[in-house]
Amino acid sequence: MEKVAAALRAPFAVLVRPLDRAVVVLDESPESRSAGALRIRRAVAGLVLLFGLAVVGRTVASGALPTLAQMLLVMLGVALFLNRGGRFLRDWVPVFVGALAYLLSASAVQSFGFAVHYTPQIEAERALFGDTLPTVWLQEHLYGGTTGLLEVAATLFYVSHFLAPVALAFVIWAVWERRGFVDLFFGILVVTILGEITFVLAPTAPPWLAADAGLAPPVHDVIKQALHDMGLTPIADQFHSPSYNTVAAIPSLHAAWPVIGLLVALRHGLPRWVVVAQAVIVLGVLFSIVYAGEHYVVDALVGYVYAVVAWWLVQLALRPRGRSAQPEGR
Repeated sequence: MEKVAAALRAPFAVLVRPLDRAVVVLDESPESRSAGALRIRRAVAGLVLLFGLAVVGRTVASGALPTLAQMLLVMLGVALFLNRGGRFLRDWVPVFVGALAYLLSASAVQSFGFAVHYTPQIEAERALFGDTLPTVWLQEHLYGGTTGLLEVAATLFYVSHFLAPVALAFVIWAVWERRGFVDLFFGILVVTILGEITFVLAPTAPPWLAADAGLAPPVHDVIKQALHDMGLTPIADQFHSPSYNTVAAIPSLHAAWPVIGLLVALRHGLPRWVVVAQAVIVLGVLFSIVYAGEHYVVDALVGYVYAVVAWWLVQLALRPRGRSAQPEGR
């Protein structure tokens, strides 16, 4: 197992090694700590931050979500102001590379042509909950055909899949001395890789797609309608489009990612409000993906299992035998 752990660490060790030099040059050298360098750095930080905020603001005003690159630009401005530009490059370039690899792999998943599984999830749901599928039951009892506060909340929880982990990672990095930063990044990366492998080998349909195929009762497209009603038309137009991987139901990465964040908060002793917030996100995402017909309950349960397995692999890789497993930053 230690060979597996070493193999997991090796690519990132190669990537991080030259970035460690950037920490010395940009953050720790005598030149970088001079009064003149401080003034220049803060001026550059202000310009980068203003530009990043302007780009993010324009993106949101157009009805789209900020991209990871745009969010990194804003965070870089903050890091430069704090004289941590080198540390930011060292810690966040691997995040950007990992996210890019995920996007590339996700776009390739649909090209393999394996048969899509529709019925195993339905049979599992009915074995657990009886004849009525949870998605159908929730929509029959809670959805009135229009976008209300419940639908807006469900949409925000659904979208938090992309934004909440980045926000948590940056706060950990900037405020709490990287306590859990590495665990969070590698945990999400590993569970995503495990999920993508599963999507390739066994593509699975969500409830709304099974309903479109006539294999389940009708399911309303709650989130797509809510996105339109909230003025986020560009996102709504891409939702369930050919560029969207519609056969990646099991495991639910929407369910898995918040669990990684919760495990990080618990493992590294982050403030109680962070633990509570992560627990709320876990429950909110579970409700939203089932209510909106984006996942079955069993998809989420499998996602939780994947998250725990990914967490175990990360702990194995980052804390080998014979080394004290103290939380980061302590």
